[in-house]
Amino acid sequence: MLKQYIVRIKYKNIYFMLLLALIMGCSDPILKPAFIIAETPEDIKPVTGKWVRPVLYDNRIDFSRLSVKKKKQKFIEMLLPSILLVKHNLAVERARVGNIIWKMKNDDPVSGEDKAFFDTKMEEFKANSPEDLYNRMATHPTSIVLAQAAIESGWGSSRFFNEANNIFGVWSYNPDEDRIMASQSRGDQAIFLRKYPDLRGSIKDYFLTLSRANAYGNYRQQRLKVKDPYQLTYFLKNYSELRYTYVSRLNMVMRKNNLTQYDSLKLDPSYYNSENHIIL
Repeated sequence: MLKQYIVRIKYKNIYFMLLLALIMGCSDPILKPAFIIAETPEDIKPVTGKWVRPVLYDNRIDFSRLSVKKKKQKFIEMLLPSILLVKHNLAVERARVGNIIWKMKNDDPVSGEDKAFFDTKMEEFKANSPEDLYNRMATHPTSIVLAQAAIESGWGSSRFFNEANNIFGVWSYNPDEDRIMASQSRGDQAIFLRKYPDLRGSIKDYFLTLSRANAYGNYRQQRLKVKDPYQLTYFLKNYSELRYTYVSRLNMVMRKNNLTQYDSLKLDPSYYNSENHIIL
């Protein structure tokens, strides 16, 4: 007999009533996202509707062998769940930080667990103050993430993407971390790029880099105010040595591929747990 559960979840101050079905014998009322080894383009699930299932892919596809149209479609569909997953969990942690800041300002008691969490985030994001931490934890439109991913990885065709899950061309300066060496060097200096266990790790590190590096301080301020992705990209000029040419390329990729259509997509709320995190 199929059991049904109703889970009340608070998300952005709105209570959703979610009807979850359990298969007989299963004690976990939360459906867990799938982990899929993508060996063929057909292994990547199509994205339809406004809710996206949080599927995590292990990429084993040679995107360079696909037609341009199919390569772009499957690249987007592969990255979208991981992008939305990282953005969602960052938003949940940011809301928790906001709640802790409110307690601190109003002399309400802060639990030891919350204090440890807050201190960890302060260090992780290299924040100068509680308000600075809250601002650094903001994210930005999915269309910009996809456009940068497309440019930096050649729509999934780069060696760094295929061998290291490095979507955004993030360099490595630490010999103790997992990394691979680039085929080119800068003078006599070898170049290394970070190697990630999965695509999600690369996306999380991308947001962390934009949230911590001094070069993106102005971008962080602007993304709190500017909602139009085509205007916001102007402040990403420091991401590449190409500067404003890079900004133009970002806008061209977004416009040509209609990437702003993905800005309104959200993760399927039936995968949230009671703290609003995605169950993995």
